Order: sequence, then structure tokens, then C-alpha cells
Amino acid sequence: MHNDVTHHPPDESAKTHSSTTNTYAGSGLTGKNNPILAAGRATFLDDIDLPGCMTMSVLRSPHASATIDHIDTTDALTIPGVELLITGRDTVEHSLKIGPAGAFDFLSVKQSDRYPLAVDSVRYVGEPVAAVVATSPQTAARAVAAIDVHYTLRTPVVTVEQALAPDAPLVESDWANNLMIDWEFGKGSLVNGCAGTFETTAIAALTASGRLDCGRIIPTSIEPRGIIAQWDRWTDSLTVWASTQGPHVLKTQLGGVLGLDDSKLRVIMPSVGGAFGGKIPIFPEDILTAWAAIQLACPVKFVEERHEALPAAGHSRDIACDYKVAFSSDGVIDSLDIELAANLGAPQTFAGYLMAIVTAGCIPGSYDIPNSHVHLRGAVTNLGPWQAYRGYGKEAATYFLERILDEVADITGVDRAEVRKRNFVTSDQFPYQLPSGWIMDSGDYHGTLDQVLELIDAESFETRRATAAAEGRVLGLGFAHELTPEGSSRPGSLLGGTDSTTVRISPRGYITVLTGVTSPGGGNETGLAQIVADVLGADIDHITVVQGDTLSCPHGNGNYSSRSLTIGGASARLAAEDCRRKIDTVAARKLGVAEGTLTFSRGVIHSSATDASTTIGEIAGEIYRHPHGVLMDGIEPNLESTRSFKMPNVHHQPERTGLYNQYPTWSFGALACIVEVDPATGEVTVVEFALSHDCGVVVNPTLAEAQLHGAVMQGVGAALYEEFTYDERGNPECPSLREYTLPSAREWFPITMGHRSTPSPFTHGGMKGVGESGISAPSPAIASAIEDALAGYDSRLKVKLKTVPFTPERVWNAIEEVRA
Repeated sequence: MHNDVTHHPPDESAKTHSSTTNTYAGSGLTGKNNPILAAGRATFLDDIDLPGCMTMSVLRSPHASATIDHIDTTDALTIPGVELLITGRDTVEHSLKIGPAGAFDFLSVKQSDRYPLAVDSVRYVGEPVAAVVATSPQTAARAVAAIDVHYTLRTPVVTVEQALAPDAPLVESDWANNLMIDWEFGKGSLVNGCAGTFETTAIAALTASGRLDCGRIIPTSIEPRGIIAQWDRWTDSLTVWASTQGPHVLKTQLGGVLGLDDSKLRVIMPSVGGAFGGKIPIFPEDILTAWAAIQLACPVKFVEERHEALPAAGHSRDIACDYKVAFSSDGVIDSLDIELAANLGAPQTFAGYLMAIVTAGCIPGSYDIPNSHVHLRGAVTNLGPWQAYRGYGKEAATYFLERILDEVADITGVDRAEVRKRNFVTSDQFPYQLPSGWIMDSGDYHGTLDQVLELIDAESFETRRATAAAEGRVLGLGFAHELTPEGSSRPGSLLGGTDSTTVRISPRGYITVLTGVTSPGGGNETGLAQIVADVLGADIDHITVVQGDTLSCPHGNGNYSSRSLTIGGASARLAAEDCRRKIDTVAARKLGVAEGTLTFSRGVIHSSATDASTTIGEIAGEIYRHPHGVLMDGIEPNLESTRSFKMPNVHHQPERTGLYNQYPTWSFGALACIVEVDPATGEVTVVEFALSHDCGVVVNPTLAEAQLHGAVMQGVGAALYEEFTYDERGNPECPSLREYTLPSAREWFPITMGHRSTPSPFTHGGMKGVGESGISAPSPAIASAIEDALAGYDSRLKVKLKTVPFTPERVWNAIEEVRA
């Protein structure tokens, strides 16, 4: 199939032929914003203190499912300092709703209009029911406590099985059932599904089946969500400061809900204390805060508390996989049947349910399996809603696939690494089309696996195991491969996979880069500066990057899906090339040489033919000061360009081309780890990690490794510590970070990092994304290492870990089940 996918690499023909000796790209420069962040001088949302600013607090549902009979606001409204109280009925009366967004040509998804406050019923613990705006946080909290809501409790729907039962209570009263997503596809002999005929369809000699579960987790950034809105009644304009990932997206959504002229709405993103997908707009509190500011004609601030964020700000990964796999005695997989059941929680204004679609679409991932069938069913329940989180469903697909590969290795007796190598998509098969239709751009999966085995020194592990055993310690080695598609480009949405950049050079030669991509702390502003500096041959210290202001920056999609440099960087490169060509022309005329013969380096422009030089600053001065001079004949004045970019490997016209693909680049990596297990308690300690990663051409290795270190630690958190649980009535069992445990510096461990480069044929410079890489492989690698440790300790302990996270209780129970 790969031969049917046409390459359309970026057009390089318009580039100037003059040379640049700058080599910023590829060097590990420290982040441009690091000094101000390290000094504590950055401005975050809650640091902004506007005169006369009011505080908004939200009353949230204490029940998973209930009818709202009556809301008594009498006592709350009598409290001095209470300026506004909003209920669900108010949002209906003023049509404060957000409609469905996005479109899919390959499946249908149930969606409904969403109001920011519950109207007639509540659907999960933590759902916003009413909002109070008051002169102080204390007054707002007191008023919220004074609101009396009368509920009639209903039977909650907590599991997917309950939700899909024929007589299940409806989570959404206007839906026919609780099934939100139903997507089925296949390949080869299973293209039409198997429906119980797997054993007769599969031709391989061996089969296995089972169930795997991913626990529910939360994108827990240091800084929770927050927003400030200020209405100017004299200009009828709204200014919003938000801890967000997408200022332009938020602006468009708010304008639509509030009925505002886009030119009258400005969104500013201050420094953001982490996001990990959890701040992709739009949230109910965004709408309420902005509307309250308009009603009161004064600033209004909402800052989320941690106890609000845990149940209500969005969850992910509550998904199960029932699988059947058929394979030969040498470990080559012939057929794979996957049934996915996603517990999506209750629908909200944000669209986290898309992660389940990504999980399904990525299967069978890195592996070339001739016959496959995938069926995804996503059900709404009375649990908290899903919201984007780093990994975005890819990590669940990785967990399921890698656990299945380990089982194949265990049954056949073939080495775990060798089983993977025998099933990998090979380098000569790219571009490779998955059964979902999605198209992987490039890869060398064997290379990353070989490298990580060297990095962890797998050959000497048995010696290390024996040494540890003599000391009474139980060690195990595990590894996994991960596939991370990036640059999500979804049709019909504001996250369509494009971005824009303006490059502006002042009359003195100083460069401002205004971009639509944003940074929640990852440092992409430094990578953008490196790209522009190399194109212009400029000194990077003369470059300022401006992000996160819809008034000054061109329209862009913000920060999500590791797309800032592949898409935003490409638009910056195009804009810089426009300016470079003009500078080259004027400089060549000034120095009396042919265009395209000059060398640009650190702001100096040199001619080897005449040994004459000038500078970008001098040429900029010429362009601005003498627009009608002889050097400017036939040249447009000023030095500024705005360019946009969209990725070639995105296909949204299946009716014309037969192709649909929303992920243009596919990063990948292999991870190996050594763990220590206490068989008496089930406690697991990570001893050592190694990661071989391939994201194409790396612009900044230091920042790339920083991203990977953080992602690995988050992956370990999901593997060993993090799980947001509910009781049978839909009540959260993790009201604080005491119960929802996160790894800290004490749980840190050495990480050995290796980089490989398989450039993408579809991006400028061959770059791929790196922001989500490293988070997917830890869970299956740690599971593999735990099982290996226990089998090495006692060959009778053939433990099979099925549910992540692998808490001491789960590991101990698995040991005891085998012993029994």
C-alpha cells in the first residue's frame, strides 16, 4: 500500500542560493526564557492584579447523577460584596452555549450543544452548577456555600458495561443511548471484522487472548487553569488573559459564544505553568468569566483550586482492550483482533473523547500485521469528562500492543526483542498506511531497538541480576517500542494543522518573530529563534520571539500535538526566507556582486569575490531610509513577511483521493528499563532507564532531551503511581494529591538517552515532533521488567500484569494469584 502514497516534500525552489554559516539549529542552546523563569520574574495568570478586579467561584455538583429540582440563591445574594450570581437557567436564557466542533468522514460521533452550567441535571461530581462573582475570594466562597440546591438522586452509570446495557439510564437525556463513538475497521482477511470467527480466519498455528486495562489519570500541571476577563464599555471590547494553550482558538470560541465581533476581542497568554494538553480550550469557566465581565463592566478573575481540578478539569486513559492474536511458532503475528471500550465520562465543552479515536487509529502501530480488526466503542458515563493529556491516546495503543507482543514472546519462547524485530514495519515500507488509513511518514524501528539494548547494556544484564540476587535483591529487565504521531490536523475544527508567523526586521536590523504557536513552558520559542537565525544568517541574540497575543501575533492553532516547530517553525522559515531574499538583493547591489553569492553569518554579510562586507543592520537601514533609492529599484519597501504553512502529508478529501490522514509526522522510540521488585510487598523501584528516540532532525538537543526526561517521568507516574478512581456511586476517591499520588524528585532515576534521525520527507528540514514522545513506552516496559524480575526470582512466578498502574497491591495480588 505504501507505494500508493505520494510524496509531496516542501517546495525548496524559492530559496536564495547565498550561503549561511550559522549553525544554531542542531545546537543545544539554553531556553531564551530560562533566566526569567529561573529568577521567578515571569508573570503567570494569578500574578496579574487589575484594579477593581472581582473574583468568580463555582458551585459544583456533589453527585454523579441527579435531577436539579430547585436552586435557592436567596441567602447568597444577601451577602455584602456579591455582585453577580449565575445559574444554568441564565446560560440558557442568554444562549451561552458552545456547539459541536470537528468532522470525521470515517465515523460518526454523538455530540450536543453544551452550556457552561448544569441546567436540569448534573452528570458527574464536580460539574459546575452555579457561579458567584464577588469583591473578594472569601466573599465569593462564602456565597457559593450559601447556595441551596435541591437534588433528586438518580442511579449513576459508572462503567462501560453499565452504560451499554439495554436498560441503562441515559447520561444525556436527549440521546437514544450512551454510545458516543462507534468505529470499526480492518485489514486483510479481517477487513470486515471477525465477529467470533477469528480462529477460523487466522491461519497461524498459535493463538492467545486476554484483556488489558488502562487506569484513569489526570494532566496535573503545577499551575491549574485560570482566566481574567476585562470589558471596556467605551470601546465595546473584551480583553482576556488566560492560562491556555490556544489563544486564537479561545478567542474564536469565546467570540462565537458571546456574540462578539472578532476585532473586539483580544486574548493574551501570560507565562503558563505547564499544560500537557489540559489547557486546550474551551472550558465552562472561560465562558462564565468573560460573560460576567461584560455584565459587570469590570475585570473578573477565576483561578481553579486543586480540589476542583482533580474531578472536573479533565481525565484520560480509562480504556480497556479485549484482544485475540494469532501467530506462528517463530513469533510472527498473522492476525490481530482488538475490541476497545472507552469510559469517556460525561461530555463537556472540551473534546477529550478524541483520544479514544487516536488509540484505535494507531493500531497496530509499529508492526506490520497482515490481518487486523479494530472495533472502538466509547461510552458516556457519570464520571468526570475526558480532556487532552500528553500522549493523547497513543500511549494506550502502545501499552496494549507491547503487552500483546510480550505474550507472543512468552508463548513461543522467542526473545522479546526478536519478536518485535520480526514484526516491525521495515524502513523500505514507508510511507506506510495503517488499517485506519493513517499514513506513517518514515521510520527505522529496528535501529532504535538495537540502540536502546546497547544503552541499557542488555548483554550484561544476567550478570547484574545474579549479583543483585546474591544481595537479596530481585531485578528485571523490560523494554517497549512506542509510536507517536504528531501534528494533529482535524478537519472542521480550529485545530486543523496549520500555523502562521510574521518575521519583522527593524530599521536597525533587530528581528521580531511573531508566531501563532505558543509555549506552556517547553521552550519552543528558542527553537523558532534558531530556525529564523539560521535562515537570515543573524545573531540569535538580536531575535525576539513574541507568542500568545492575538492582537499582535498572526492566527495560529497554539500548542498541541508537538507541532510547534514542524508546522510553526516551517511558517517562520518561509517568512524569514522572504526577508532574506530582499536583504540579499539589496546587499548584492550595495557590494556590487551577483545575487546569491554572499555569505551570511551572525549578522555580517560578506562577499568572497570582493572581500567586502556589510551587515543586516546596514541593509535594513538602507531599505527603510532610502525606499526610492537606486538600491531599492523594483523592490517593495520594509522588511516584514507573514507566511502560513500546512503539512503535505495531511489528507482530508477521501472522496477525491481515497486517503484520510490527520497525523503528518510519526516520531518513535524504544525504551528499556531495569526495576527492582520486592516479592513480599509488591513494591517496584525503577533502577535505570534508557531511551533511544527518533524525531527526525533535532533543532535543539538540550530542549528535546528536557522534553523526553519530563515525558518519561510522567510515563512512570502513570505506570506506578497515578490513578483517579471512583466508588460504585461515581464518587471520586482521590479528593487531593495525597490520594492521587505523583512521582517526585525522590522517585527520580538515571536516564541514558540516545538520538537517531530518520528525517520526515514532508517537513522543512526533516523535523518531527518531540513533545509527546517518551510518555508511552514506560508502562509496558515496566510491566515487562516486573514480570521478568519475578520469573528470574522464581521460575514458577509466571505473573501477567494486565492493569496499569502497577501499584504494590496489584503486583502483590498478581503474585499471590499465581502462587495459589
